[in-house]
Amino acid sequence: MPKKIAVVAMNTKKIPYVGGNELIITLDNQKVWYTANTKQIRIPFFTNVLNSMMNNFFSTFMKRSNKQDVVKANYFSKQVARYLAKNNYDQVVFENEQLRKNISRRLEKKTTTVPETLLA
Repeated sequence: MPKKIAVVAMNTKKIPYVGGNELIITLDNQKVWYTANTKQIRIPFFTNVLNSMMNNFFSTFMKRSNKQDVVKANYFSKQVARYLAKNNYDQVVFENEQLRKNISRRLEKKTTTVPETLLA
């Protein structure tokens, strides 16, 4: 029986081609050309507006800050954690370390264990 693999990425251009049978969890505006097995997380309008306001604040008042899309990333992490808590996967691959930490922290609050592998 093949392993159930979930790949979590906000930017699908940063993940390599894995095999074609894994579930890719991404934002609703990202296209994955090599698999039809994709779960897209839709960001609500209000969250996008709040995200834009926070980006403007960071760029205006904190010139050296590289924080962008903080609200969108938090919403995405929350939705992915909720989905992973309901569904069992043998392996979860993340786009980067920050995304792995955000989702793992949310899963630990629910006392759910998910095997995880960081995509290098």
